[in-house]
Amino acid sequence: MKKEYDILKVIAILMVVLSHSTYYVISTKYGGVDYQQYINQNLSLVLYKVFDKVREVLYYFHMPLFMALSGAFYYLQVQRDKWSTLKLIVQNKAKRLLFPFIIFTILYSIPIKYISNYFDSTDPFKAFVGQFFLIGNSHLWYLYALFIIFIFAFYTLKKETKLATYVVFYVLHILSYKIELPLFKVPLQFLFYFSLGFLFESNREKYNQFINKKKNYVLLLSTVFALMVLLNLYVKFTQVLFSKVLVELMAVLGSLLTYSIAYQLSQKKSVGDASIFKMILINGLGIYIFSDPLNYLILKLSYSLNSYFMFTPLGIVVLVVLRFFLTLFISLIGTIIFKKYFKKYKWLVN
Repeated sequence: MKKEYDILKVIAILMVVLSHSTYYVISTKYGGVDYQQYINQNLSLVLYKVFDKVREVLYYFHMPLFMALSGAFYYLQVQRDKWSTLKLIVQNKAKRLLFPFIIFTILYSIPIKYISNYFDSTDPFKAFVGQFFLIGNSHLWYLYALFIIFIFAFYTLKKETKLATYVVFYVLHILSYKIELPLFKVPLQFLFYFSLGFLFESNREKYNQFINKKKNYVLLLSTVFALMVLLNLYVKFTQVLFSKVLVELMAVLGSLLTYSIAYQLSQKKSVGDASIFKMILINGLGIYIFSDPLNYLILKLSYSLNSYFMFTPLGIVVLVVLRFFLTLFISLIGTIIFKKYFKKYKWLVN
């Protein structure tokens, strides 16, 4: 695997952990928490909104980036004729994606959320339905969606894929916004980004050469992305359609920018040699699975220990930093322990 992809994977994992470390409120009909209601100091509210904007910007592109990464790897597999039958890919992806989604939703996500009072406002049946039908803010939606996307990809993304295929995927992507049920909505929404990753990998070497020739390209890309972010923040409530167009563009531009940065970093020999980098790289799925529910637990413990500090300006900053590092390292250590003591089932987090 190319070094730039290793760096990109680690950056993407860290962005997911960070984006999950800022919220004080998650509200659904099937459960949630609301600590934001207790923020009553002006400076605290300003700081909270700043962190929330950081989360919003990361949300523009970090999951499209993950899907594009999966699409790029799928392209390499297609070139090697890895998936000769539908049965083969379904068996493989069910084991690597669907089983972890089901098992860790039941044995990890739901219990942690229950302990954290996430389901206080709903009954057990609705809590269960919310997590499995992706309508109760299940962070494991990515695993289910990717499983469905791989089935689509088996039939549509070939060694020679016509432009019309990508156009159809984009139409499905736009139509997905009209679909209410996430079980159908989410795979259709992210199939397009998966296909873009597939397309990108077929042209990656040319893109790398372009970056090498254009020394100021990444700086220019960063500037354009930053300007689009600022523009969207200005128009999102007054020009909704234009804002949606900007968000669509930022999903692609943000992903491209992150890859470009990863590629430039890959040219430095020392990048990627650190032990912590390698640990995050090989345990990325486990970090994704275990990290997010820990936020609810940390929020509950923080509120129980000191119901005032976490709402002060200093408390908000400390808690974001604390949540980032705690969820990252606890989930990393948890993944390593899981692999060591449940060797027969380590494929669940590989």
